[in-house]
Amino acid sequence: MEKTENMITNIKQTIVNKLLELYPAYTIYDEDMPQDFNRQSFLISITNQSYSKRFGNKYKSSISFDIAYFSNKGAEEIKPDCRNMQMSLLRNFDLAGKYRALNKKATITDNVLHFTFDINYSEIKTDVSEKMQKQQTNTNI
Repeated sequence: MEKTENMITNIKQTIVNKLLELYPAYTIYDEDMPQDFNRQSFLISITNQSYSKRFGNKYKSSISFDIAYFSNKGAEEIKPDCRNMQMSLLRNFDLAGKYRALNKKATITDNVLHFTFDINYSEIKTDVSEKMQKQQTNTNI
């Protein structure tokens, strides 16, 4: 499971890097926000994950992300700001590093933009005990 957690951390970091590339002045939070959080910020959350076995020691996974955008605009400007951010994310957030954002969707709820997408990845698990098997040799000649 450690390898899977490292993969998730790696994917999250590439998402953070992409957001920083697109919006360098914004604050980015991971899974949790302080009570006195900065406005004009993003909150990255994992909403769902599927994990299934393929052939042999190969596995595939799909992780669903929700990037919440919190505007720092006044009451009358929040919705237009969220709609502008929505179009920007939908147009510019195709690749995060080597990962492709799939099934992109955006909704505005309670003046917060929720940009959701999926990222698929595959992994190969190697078990050390499988590699260290005893070898039998026939010494009868």
